[in-house]
Amino acid sequence: MTSVYAPGLTPMDFHAVAEAYVDGTWWMVDATRLAPRQSMVRIATGRDAADTAFLTNHWADLILTDMEVLAIVDELPADDAAVLVQLD
Repeated sequence: MTSVYAPGLTPMDFHAVAEAYVDGTWWMVDATRLAPRQSMVRIATGRDAADTAFLTNHWADLILTDMEVLAIVDELPADDAAVLVQLD
């Protein structure tokens, strides 16, 4: 599982995709096709959501009061599902 930031997703937010290891290369798979894969930015990779969480609280009295992520995209690429895409 890979968590990504997905420009083009409405509303723009964090997103989960899978990666498949084929012939020595990792290829991204996004079953939702809600955002162009070429615009996605890797946040974390792990076995499940617990491994890729952007914030983990281990029994502390924490409250997330604000978070801002900014991504500026002039033009989103067209995503052809037949073309394989790798995350950088």
